[in-house]
Amino acid sequence: MKDYSPDVLALFSTDESNFFSFAESLPWPVIIIRSDGEVAGLTKQIMGLDVASGLNDLGYFPTLFPAYATSLQGPVCWQIPQEVKLIRTAKNDHLVHERLIMRRASTGSYLMIVDETKLRTLEVADIQTARLAAIGFMVAGVCHELSNPLAAIRSMVQILGSDQEKKSALLGKGLANIADNVQRLLGISDRLLNFGRVGDATRTGFQVDEAIEQAFSVMFENGWSAQIKVEFVRDRTALVFGNLSQLQEVFVNLFENAIGAMNGVGILSVRTKIQSNNSVVVLVSDTGPGIPDNILPRIFEPFFTTKTLNRGTGLGLAISSEILLEHRGLITAANNAHGGACFQVELPLLGPEL
Repeated sequence: MKDYSPDVLALFSTDESNFFSFAESLPWPVIIIRSDGEVAGLTKQIMGLDVASGLNDLGYFPTLFPAYATSLQGPVCWQIPQEVKLIRTAKNDHLVHERLIMRRASTGSYLMIVDETKLRTLEVADIQTARLAAIGFMVAGVCHELSNPLAAIRSMVQILGSDQEKKSALLGKGLANIADNVQRLLGISDRLLNFGRVGDATRTGFQVDEAIEQAFSVMFENGWSAQIKVEFVRDRTALVFGNLSQLQEVFVNLFENAIGAMNGVGILSVRTKIQSNNSVVVLVSDTGPGIPDNILPRIFEPFFTTKTLNRGTGLGLAISSEILLEHRGLITAANNAHGGACFQVELPLLGPEL
């Protein structure tokens, strides 16, 4: 690896030798970049990375480090002070979580690459432990939920098998009943798998409105009621960091609940906005009857539902709450003063701290 060239010293207005000594002492790789994008120096820790080739010859930053240049914002990203998170696949096919910290000096810049893979692994382990504990408490609820459709199936099988004369007349109805209850069992199983699974899905920055629009598409594909009027106020500057499909699932759950509360007739209002505390808020309101005060504190409990049999498992809001917690967000519910329910989804705004 080349030593720092003498002309690099002009990049910094402070004591150059102290700066380079400090950079070399850091546990993370540091890349020194000129104002024109040429890499002027690399600390020895850079050799531990597998994102660059030909590091014995310095050159153009986007050419030497394309993964970093692509993740950073702006065509001259080395001139923009910023912090971003990057999830990439290493040569051993393992996911690597890194925080890229770009800072300006007097006439140049330096990029620090902080490996957060171990930290992310610990976070995932903590989430897995919490979810397993939650599933432990859910066992009684699972048994209760499964016992109802299983009892219905057993009763129908007994009826079909006991009365030979009526078997023909009851066969179609009985099979439909069994099919409905089997579908309910499969739905409960799928919900439980989603609740208990901790994925390390790829996360990126995106407009939260994109997840909302995809959720609308899912609802239309599932047969959106023509008597539902949608009011959607977007904010294209509301950027978040996370998994798009997981947040889409959150909004699908909220839209399904709202339409169900309105019995397919009413106004679904969705509004995205940025709060002063650097958070993104999405408000989902309906014109239904609202949530009774005695039920409101329990709506995020697993298997708690006010829906009639075969219309819900009581896991949609619980799963949505878990997804948002994993995204460092939260969900709350309240009743509108003029009637109807309002769910508030809050997520961190994509910024330097993420």
